[in-house]
Amino acid sequence: MKIIVIIPTYNERETIADLIDALENEFKIIPNHQFGILIVDGNSPDGTAEAVNQKKQIYQNIDLIIEKEKRGLGLAYIKGMNYAIHQLNADAFIEFDGDGQHDPKDIKRLVAELDNGYDYIIGSRYVAGGSIPEEWAWHRKFLSRFGSFFIKWLLGLPTNDNTSGFKLSRVAGFAEKLPLGENQILSKRHAYKIHLLYEMLALGAKTKEIPIKFLERGGGASKSSLEDIIESLKVALVLYFK
Repeated sequence: MKIIVIIPTYNERETIADLIDALENEFKIIPNHQFGILIVDGNSPDGTAEAVNQKKQIYQNIDLIIEKEKRGLGLAYIKGMNYAIHQLNADAFIEFDGDGQHDPKDIKRLVAELDNGYDYIIGSRYVAGGSIPEEWAWHRKFLSRFGSFFIKWLLGLPTNDNTSGFKLSRVAGFAEKLPLGENQILSKRHAYKIHLLYEMLALGAKTKEIPIKFLERGGGASKSSLEDIIESLKVALVLYFK
């Protein structure tokens, strides 16, 4: 299968080169699949795209999309997903942070479950063996856990980490049917995750959560804010009433 790792970036020149190297090393030890990296950069002023272009001279499986401006995490992923499906002919894609919060070594664990027949594999902080950074303030820990629980309760979902940003989606029969138009997705920001999670489950995707250790960010500008928390609750309510 062809699996594309989609990474939105903004001001991540400090970390993106090392991340690409780490991903490429992991790809080498995962058999029977062809991997690619798709960077969707929000026109970072720090030269993130330049660092990616330097890596493109070394690795032949990197694609780079440079947007005119930073438009939101959700829209960056939507653009990346459409490109992976329609331009790169991906059989599956992985959503992956560019700031060091996801561990490249966990990719092989997601892919192993794809090989086991699952369609939608979630890197989960809130199942046995998963964790969030100890460095987080208590209120951030509370909001993250409460948000996932509230979404699970409100929408009657079987999943525990409902705001995870580390997921693998099978394309055929599932991801290709997602609402991937910019006017279809309910959030242009972080809450896109909730909408697509809901839609994948509604499509009957065979789903599994695997525990991950969510890491403290390694650099770059934070993509999360209080607005994202409020918008996540709004998206959950829209889906509930829908």
